[in-house]
Amino acid sequence: MTRRRRRSKYSRRTLLNRDRSRVWVYIMAIAAFVALCLIISVGVGLLLGKKAGEHSPRYDFNSKTYYSGDKLVKPVDAHPYTFGDYAGLLTGVGITDFSVCLRSPDGAITYDTEYDVSFGEEIAEGVSPLSKYTTYIHESGGYVCAYFHAISFTVEDEHLREIYKAHELALLSEAARSGADEIMLVGLDISEENIDEIERFVSDAASAAGTAVLGALIAPEVFKLTEEGIYHAARLRAVSDFVALDLRDLPDNADSVKVGEISLLEQVLDEMEYYVSSYSMRVVLSEDNSTLYDAMRELGVANIQIIGD
Repeated sequence: MTRRRRRSKYSRRTLLNRDRSRVWVYIMAIAAFVALCLIISVGVGLLLGKKAGEHSPRYDFNSKTYYSGDKLVKPVDAHPYTFGDYAGLLTGVGITDFSVCLRSPDGAITYDTEYDVSFGEEIAEGVSPLSKYTTYIHESGGYVCAYFHAISFTVEDEHLREIYKAHELALLSEAARSGADEIMLVGLDISEENIDEIERFVSDAASAAGTAVLGALIAPEVFKLTEEGIYHAARLRAVSDFVALDLRDLPDNADSVKVGEISLLEQVLDEMEYYVSSYSMRVVLSEDNSTLYDAMRELGVANIQIIGD
């Protein structure tokens, strides 16, 4: 007769203990794995955040669209355009803001105007009415960022200067009626002696522009006068729809010329950062230093217009 092997009363308990120990080992291994994954994720996140910070723009110049009265003022990315060129080719590659000259520094008008008053200036030959050009730009999906050189303040005789100013106001009114979406006044050489007269002129120009947005291009030195309690820039901003920072005098290598540990371009933008942000203004380059455009975009300047001399 086969004898049955006696099992200890504690044998089952020992097996259960071993199973429970294994379960706890598995739980601890999973917990360690999860913790390791979290540590790696946090580390990778910090590393990516650091790299992103290294490549983030230096400035936060994200200009906003706003209303000046009933006029909508928007940030632009305006590139030079000559009347008669193929606007559709530019809009096809993503350029929709057209920087067009209405009047050059020597007083020459770039289109056929009904206010053909001779002050010694010339009108380009073979040109068409402004409305023909603006209609073509609009039909191509473009926005007309016109600029106008005001030369009346170079006239010394105060009575003759009034005639020049009246002619300029008539031209501005015509440009607005002919489809210019906005007009920026260029050539306002502001001083303590003429600020009152210029302020009145800019105010009259804003009225003459009707529904078109009217702005004024201002030199950095005029903005800096604010630090001395002289508010010429603020006065012009109060009577216009926007003001713009004139950086046409910057050398075309300002992004590579070093001033200490930063570039000359960064130094200038550092000095003007408060004004650019508080006035939500655009930065204006010339065709001569337009090579700075890419550097400005990388630095965070989002409201730019390039104009001719």
